[in-house]
Amino acid sequence: MKKLIIPALAILGVLTLAAKAPKDPTLLKVNGKPVTLSEFEYFYHKNDGNEVEHETPQEYLQRFIDYKLKVERAIEERQDTTSGFQKDFRDYRRDLAEPYLTDTTVYNQLLENSYAHTLKEVKIDHLMLPLGQQALADSLRQALVNGADFEAIVAQYSIDPQSKQDHGHYDFIRAGMFPYEFEEIAFETPLNEWSNIGQTAYGLHIVRPVAERPNIGEIRAAHILAQVAQGADDNEAKARIDSIYGLLQQGYSFENLAKTCSDCPSKAKSGDLGFFGRGKMVPEFEDVAFALNNNEYSEPFRTRFGWHIVKKYEERKALPSEIKSGIKGLMKRDVRNVRPRVARAAQLRAEYNARYDQQAFDNLLKEVDRLGYDSAKVVLANDATPLIFVGDSIVSVGEFLAADYRLNPQEKPSAALSYRMEPRLNAVAMTYEDHRLESKYPEFRALVNEYRDGLMLVASLEKNVWNRPKEDPEGLKAYFEQNRENYTFSSPRWKGYIVYAQTDSINQEIKAYLDRVDPTPEQLNDSLRANFPGEVRIERAVLPQGENQIVDFIAFGGPAPKITNRWRFFTPYLGEIINQAEEVADVRNKVTNDWTAALEEQFIEELRKAYPVQIDKKVLKKAK
Repeated sequence: MKKLIIPALAILGVLTLAAKAPKDPTLLKVNGKPVTLSEFEYFYHKNDGNEVEHETPQEYLQRFIDYKLKVERAIEERQDTTSGFQKDFRDYRRDLAEPYLTDTTVYNQLLENSYAHTLKEVKIDHLMLPLGQQALADSLRQALVNGADFEAIVAQYSIDPQSKQDHGHYDFIRAGMFPYEFEEIAFETPLNEWSNIGQTAYGLHIVRPVAERPNIGEIRAAHILAQVAQGADDNEAKARIDSIYGLLQQGYSFENLAKTCSDCPSKAKSGDLGFFGRGKMVPEFEDVAFALNNNEYSEPFRTRFGWHIVKKYEERKALPSEIKSGIKGLMKRDVRNVRPRVARAAQLRAEYNARYDQQAFDNLLKEVDRLGYDSAKVVLANDATPLIFVGDSIVSVGEFLAADYRLNPQEKPSAALSYRMEPRLNAVAMTYEDHRLESKYPEFRALVNEYRDGLMLVASLEKNVWNRPKEDPEGLKAYFEQNRENYTFSSPRWKGYIVYAQTDSINQEIKAYLDRVDPTPEQLNDSLRANFPGEVRIERAVLPQGENQIVDFIAFGGPAPKITNRWRFFTPYLGEIINQAEEVADVRNKVTNDWTAALEEQFIEELRKAYPVQIDKKVLKKAK
C-alpha cells in the first residue's frame, strides 16, 4: 500500500507541472486550506497512460479530495514532527536536490573518462614528492622534460616506499587501483610524456606513461603447482613439473593431472581458479595466464610459490552498463563527487554575484595572526562585520570563523585560513541555491510536497488503519464472525496439522504420543517440542486438492508423496474436510485485507465529516 502512495524518486526525469495560467486559481479548499488548480492538474496528469480507463478531471476529483483529507489528518496528528519522518524526508530531499546542485555536464564527462580508463592498462614511471613542495615539483618536472636521469631523481627525491625496489618503474596498472587524481594523470597523459603535477592525500605526483595494452577483463584458468618449500631443492619440483608437462603433451587430461598431482588446494576443483582479473595473482603468473589462448596450457614457469602449468579456459568482460554502475558508486566517494559540485558552485556564484569584502577579510587575517586562530575564534565570535555576500544573503566575520576550520599548525594562520575563502564562497552559494529550490523550480516543489504529504499520509494510515488487524486481534475475529458467509470456499479444503520426523522410529513414537495425549491445537506445538526436542517439525494447512502432494495423499486419494528432504516421515493430526472457514486463521490474509479495506472506508467517511470541502466548479471546468 505504501508504494501506491509514496511517489517514485524520479530525480532526473521529473514530471513537469501543467502550464500555469497567468494566475493559479484556487480549485478547492480542504478544512479552509486552498488547493490550486495547478496542484490538482499535477496529480491528475501524474499517471497519464497508466490507467486502464482514462478519467475526466471531474471523475478524478473525489479521489484527489480523499487524498487531501488524509493529508489533513496527518498534519493534524503532527506526523511530520517524528524523528523517523524528518530523517526520511531530509534524505529524500537531499537526493532530489542533487541534480540541481551538480553540473551534470562535468559529471557525465567524468563518468565517460573513468569508463575509458577501464578499457586499458598502463605501465608508468612515477615520481612522488611531499605535499607542500610545489616549487620542487615544478623544478624536477622541468628537469625530466629536459632529459634528466629519471632513476637518479627518484633515488634522491621520491618518497614512494616502492622506489627502492622498482626505481620508479611501475608495472601495468588498472583503473580503480589508485586515487582518481593519480589515475587521471596516469591514463590521460600521452605516452612517453611527463604529466602535469597531480596531488593526492599522499603527496605530489609526476607520471610518465611508457606503454599501454587493452584490458581484456577477467579470465577463468586452472593450474598445476609443484610447490617449492622455503629452503627446499628447486630441482626436485622442476623435475616433477617437467614430468607432468610431458604427460600433458602425450594427451593426458589437464584436469585429471591437476586433481592428482597439484600441490595447490585448487586440486579439489581440478585446479580451477575461477574468474580473476589483473592484480589478483602474482604478476608473473598473470603474464603467462593472460597471454594464453582459450583452452591452451602453458609451458612450466616459476613464481615464488613454485613451478606452474596454467590452462586458460575463457575470458569475459563486464557490460558497459555494469562497469559504469560500479564507477558511479566510486564517484560518490572520491574527488569525482566534488568536481561537478564545484563547477555548479562557480555557475551559482556568477548568477548570485557571490563575493567577499577584501578589506574585511584582510582585517580578519591580521587579527588571526595577532591573536592566534583559537583565540581569534573566541574574540571575534560575535563580530557582525559583513564578509561574504551571495544574493541577499550575508555571512559575517563571526559566522565565517564559526565553521571551525582545521588549519595546518605548521603554516601561518592567515595563510592557512586564506585558502578557505574560495571553498566557503562555494558552500554559501550552494546553500543559498538549496534554500531557493522550491521557489525556483515548480517541478522540484511539486515532488518535494508530494513526498512529504505521502510520507505523513502513510504514517497516519498505519496508525489509523493498516496496523489495526495486528494490534486488535479481537476486532479482526469479530469482523470475521460478522462476515463469515463471505469465506465459503469454492472447493473443499483439508484443514489440519502435519507433523514431520526424520526417521520412521521417531514418527511412530510421535503417533503413539498424539493418540495417548490428544493435545489441543493450542497445546500441540509446545507439547511436541518439549517431548521431541529437535526431532519434530509442525505445519498447519488449510489447502484444496492439487496444491500440496502430502495433503492430496492424506485427504484426496492422491499417490504417496515423494519427499526428498530430511523430513521424510509424517503424521496428520486433527484433520478434517471443510467447505467454509471456521476461524480467522483459516483465511487470515483474506480477512485481514477485507477488514483493512473496510477500516479505510470508515476512515475516509470520518474525514469527510470532520473536514469541510469547498469546490469552485467554475475553476474545475478549466482543468485540463
